[in-house]
Amino acid sequence: MSESDRILYLGVPVDTFESFFQEKLPQEAVKVYQVKLLIYNPVEEVIIQWKN
Repeated sequence: MSESDRILYLGVPVDTFESFFQEKLPQEAVKVYQVKLLIYNPVEEVIIQWKN
């Protein structure tokens, strides 16, 4: 069974997103490879943001 209609997101802790993903190289990689991000707070166990 194919599940090609599903969208894959990369789960990233909010601290990592606010530090690493604010640098130029990660931003360019996300843009070029069209990486979708799910930013979450691991302490509160909540999703902060979905980024397409």
